[in-house]
Amino acid sequence: MLVGKKKLTLCEIDAPVGCASAEIITVKAVGIGGSEYLGFNHPGIRPIPSIMGHGFTGIDANQRRVGVYPLSGCGSCQFCSNDQAQLCEQWSLLGVQTDGGFAEKVSVSRDQLFDIPDDISWEQSVFIEPFANSITAWEISGAQSKHSMAVIGAGSLGLGLVALANQSASCHRIHVSEPSLARKAAAQSLGATQTTIQLNKVYDVVFDTVGSTATRNQAIQATQKGGACVFLGFETAELNVNVSEIIRYQKRIMGSFVFSKRQFLDAIGLSAVCDAAWVRNISFCEVDQTLIQFCKADFEQVKVALWPSLAKHELD
Repeated sequence: MLVGKKKLTLCEIDAPVGCASAEIITVKAVGIGGSEYLGFNHPGIRPIPSIMGHGFTGIDANQRRVGVYPLSGCGSCQFCSNDQAQLCEQWSLLGVQTDGGFAEKVSVSRDQLFDIPDDISWEQSVFIEPFANSITAWEISGAQSKHSMAVIGAGSLGLGLVALANQSASCHRIHVSEPSLARKAAAQSLGATQTTIQLNKVYDVVFDTVGSTATRNQAIQATQKGGACVFLGFETAELNVNVSEIIRYQKRIMGSFVFSKRQFLDAIGLSAVCDAAWVRNISFCEVDQTLIQFCKADFEQVKVALWPSLAKHELD
């Protein structure tokens, strides 16, 4: 439970109670990524205390393996009617505004549960939620045949974008900017044609999955005239931009935030491209140190997942 900035505590709380419209999900695995370490470093819109973790999978009372679609809205506005609950004025995300997967059990509305095929491992399943984000960004980017593409950051979001570009055969160049050797190797296995620390060319479509001042500026500068630049990362809230250059070179800058249920379903299948060995599984007692490492920009591990049901000695 997050109880303050960079303050986690492990505690016992009352078990969630089911109802006619909700299932009690036993959490099997929950991905730890940018949203969690940024929330740990600065809670922001999260209520305190808060149970984080929005990218989780688990088992229902009937032993059904499920992925949890974490987003909800009012259900009646123009955006909810168009399967864009993330744009609803009343949008809510499990693990952000309400209790998430950093727990043994979570109450989840039945219409937010989707079957996970048996041939997708629990390790692969923690890529479902971030890959759904990648699908949203990919679709709004307008990437077309023969386009060149660059991705800044080869965490889960970046890897999803590389996989999409490779599977669609839309891009003849897929370059990835990433310092981590392990993440570079993962990107290459998914189809990246070049991995570097800094982008050194211009591209038709550029995705920034990090969101720092440096990476956003790099993304804009690396975008070809008439090209598209898509921001997914939240590390920095503001950015000074040379708007005249954007106007003169007709660059399109877009934001991409979460996903629809259809995109979440598509991500379940896409997660099968991942290697289970990319994931380091941890117990409750290791979450605090993992988030501290992330805050220090230690991202050598491709993906880290919390398994609430396991003690540390069972993971060793």
